[in-house]
Amino acid sequence: MSLDVRGVTTIVEPTVGVGSFIHAAPDCAMRARWYAYDINSEYVSVARQQAADRGVSEIVTRTLSAFDLAPADFPDVGSGSVVLVIGNPPWVTNAAQGFHRSGNVPGKTNRFRLTGLDALTGKSNFDIAEAVLHAVLSALRNAGEIRVALLLKRSVALKIARDFMSQPGTKSLKFSNIDARQWFGAAVESGLFEMTLQPRSPASTAVISLRQRIGASHDQTAGLIDGKFVTDIDAYGLAGHVEAEAGAGLMWRQGIKHDAARILELHESDVGLTNGLGERVDVEREVLCPLYKSSDIAGGRQARRLFPLYQLDLSGPAFELASRWPKLALYLENHRDVLDARKSRIYARKPPFMLFGVGPYTSAPFKVAVSGLYKMPHFSVIGPSEHGAPPLVDDTCYLLPCKTSDEAVELAEYLNGADVQSFLMSIVDFTAKRPYTADVLRRIKAPGERVEPPARLF
Repeated sequence: MSLDVRGVTTIVEPTVGVGSFIHAAPDCAMRARWYAYDINSEYVSVARQQAADRGVSEIVTRTLSAFDLAPADFPDVGSGSVVLVIGNPPWVTNAAQGFHRSGNVPGKTNRFRLTGLDALTGKSNFDIAEAVLHAVLSALRNAGEIRVALLLKRSVALKIARDFMSQPGTKSLKFSNIDARQWFGAAVESGLFEMTLQPRSPASTAVISLRQRIGASHDQTAGLIDGKFVTDIDAYGLAGHVEAEAGAGLMWRQGIKHDAARILELHESDVGLTNGLGERVDVEREVLCPLYKSSDIAGGRQARRLFPLYQLDLSGPAFELASRWPKLALYLENHRDVLDARKSRIYARKPPFMLFGVGPYTSAPFKVAVSGLYKMPHFSVIGPSEHGAPPLVDDTCYLLPCKTSDEAVELAEYLNGADVQSFLMSIVDFTAKRPYTADVLRRIKAPGERVEPPARLF
């Protein structure tokens, strides 16, 4: 790996590990003042020895979290300093760190200013590497120039690039792919993210250069067009006519979120209806709807699960639940311990058995659905069961409600057509964990005026 260290006065590595970057740095970098931090004291000791072996003239090594860095930790960094930030920060999200009970997570700030459900669910989740970079840049705010060279997931690099595009002082952005499987044994699209900031400069850039490998010539350009991010500016030039005006796109809805698959996702078996615990289940059949998962939608399969639809708005389960479906009410009550133990904050202080991702659109007899998880989007038409129960999708999928089969078929043909597919290819980051979100899909121009069907709890 070749890093530009010309003119660099200070090198900062916020997650130094065992000092691999110190070991691999060019000789000219040894003359810069180094700051190397890590939360693992054993790593810091190894990195300190690496620095001694390489002959680094000046280095500060401390056992410290990147999230605790402050300008006082860089007393010699001022307006005349050129700082290079390097490293390989963790490739995990704050939710993953929390799941593993790691203490190395940033403070709980709503840095994206999300509201309501968005602020409590995955939309507020972000990669730890992203938070590390923001923490370091805040601590280095007195520098005259900051160059960044971090190994990141491609999806994270693009998110950071979007954050900094068009901000004063962002001079250049670049991402070069690496073979993460070869070097790190990781099956993830990743590479070297490079950024140059001159905080006191009014100029900015609105593009990031994407390259197939480090040192390769320019391959593709992503960036902002009319304030909207696209991953391939050249391709967008041919497909941008599909972009909807602000607020005028198709109104995509996310599927049902319940976080209780073992209890609420039921299966037909040789012994009858069963749940994920292997228990036989006796509930009213008329409340059960076919439930499509991402793999069903992407694979063109029929639903293989049934779901009890006992709620149609965010006020909570139907008030007549016990009288209308007494068997279901008893089943839910018997498994209330599991339902009450759901970890997501969205269930806190909500009625028992609460569902999310429900509304008037949920009871539509026909829907056009797409998985959010697969690279190639296929829009499928799904319809009611033989008993007239509406089709449902889980929260990894997105849907458009339709009144009739003909409406759904016509809409799916439009979405699977060359124009829409080309448009999506030009704006989507296929390396993201969820390439397709409601925000992405709502950028598709509607083929005509559509009215959502009314709600009905069948």
